[in-house]
Amino acid sequence: MNTEANKVTTKNHYQDFDGMDNPPSGKAALLSLTDRGLDTILRIGKTLPDNVRFEVYLHEKVLRPGNNHNRQAQTQGQSQIQLQTFSHLRDVVPRLWQESAVLIFVMATGIVVRQIASLIEGKDRDPAVLVLDEEGEFVIPLLSGHLGGANTWARKISTQIGAVPVITTATDVRGMVAPDEYARRFGWKVEPVHHLPEVNSLLLNREYLKVWAKYPLKPEHHAFTKDTHYCFLTENEKDQANVIIDAFPNLSLKRDCLYLVPPVLSVGVGCRRGVAQEVILERIKMAVEQLGASLKAIAGIYSIDLKSDEVGLIEAAKCLKVPFKTFRADELQRVNLQEQLSRSNFVSEKIGVDGVCEAASLLGAQMGRLILPKTKGQGVTVAISIENYMS
Repeated sequence: MNTEANKVTTKNHYQDFDGMDNPPSGKAALLSLTDRGLDTILRIGKTLPDNVRFEVYLHEKVLRPGNNHNRQAQTQGQSQIQLQTFSHLRDVVPRLWQESAVLIFVMATGIVVRQIASLIEGKDRDPAVLVLDEEGEFVIPLLSGHLGGANTWARKISTQIGAVPVITTATDVRGMVAPDEYARRFGWKVEPVHHLPEVNSLLLNREYLKVWAKYPLKPEHHAFTKDTHYCFLTENEKDQANVIIDAFPNLSLKRDCLYLVPPVLSVGVGCRRGVAQEVILERIKMAVEQLGASLKAIAGIYSIDLKSDEVGLIEAAKCLKVPFKTFRADELQRVNLQEQLSRSNFVSEKIGVDGVCEAASLLGAQMGRLILPKTKGQGVTVAISIENYMS
């Protein structure tokens, strides 16, 4: 791949991506094999929101000297984007698959299917994949329509560029919102994912699902609670539920039942310098299992700012697909004193705070409730707090 970037400019006219049904933020990769495909990419680029970082990948022949399209591309819009070239899709697609929230291919569907076939892992792990023809007349959400947000991307892009969204998921065709689509909108996770087909089939055949929520739902969940395809149960009726909203799943479930897991657990971690990612992950998993919670309920990993460059912590957060955030020593110490948390003489002497993990977890949970005090082993300390709203 040619790493020398060519600058093309676009202007952001992203106005219609508001409301609940938004595509996920993150990195978008747009790929084309032709100059007309680049035209369509530039039209899409004008519509993308500020919270989406996007990169454009073009076959090297598109930007060869003398190609008239290269000159035209330079005149688009106002802000600059980066163009990168490739000789073969196989040189870039596997990497982009790991890095991107959405891949948008402007080319034939058959080409895309052959490129991604060996990369597909599962509904909850694959990026959204969309395919457009080079004229931008049709938008096909090819993969991860709900959890990855491909259907939402297709609808929004088609609205912006005047294309036809070709959506084939049965619930969408019937005007229903599937539980995994609500999960994506609210930042929840599905567990176990392999129960989704059975639950969605029940929604299609019976036209409603029974839901029990362990926690009071918030105003932003209004569309869900008012959806006539969902019947919300009382605690006495929860055994009838097909959808359970809880961070502490019991996975001995009937096939037509699943959990929607909200990210409500804040994991505070302290560690020796240089502790391996695998050790940190193992200690976090042990702590979460001790609570009977799901790893999918982790909202983030938190520590002291002295650990902001700690590779093991950074990589552990990446592996869990959650943010890693640090706090200043004075912020942690204020919480230690206020909440009368456990004190470590060693830590106090070394870095000037009584303890890291418990205070960091509470700050991560916006001063929620500490539900797992400090555990320690293998040079790692872990504590877990839960949001007050969910406790």
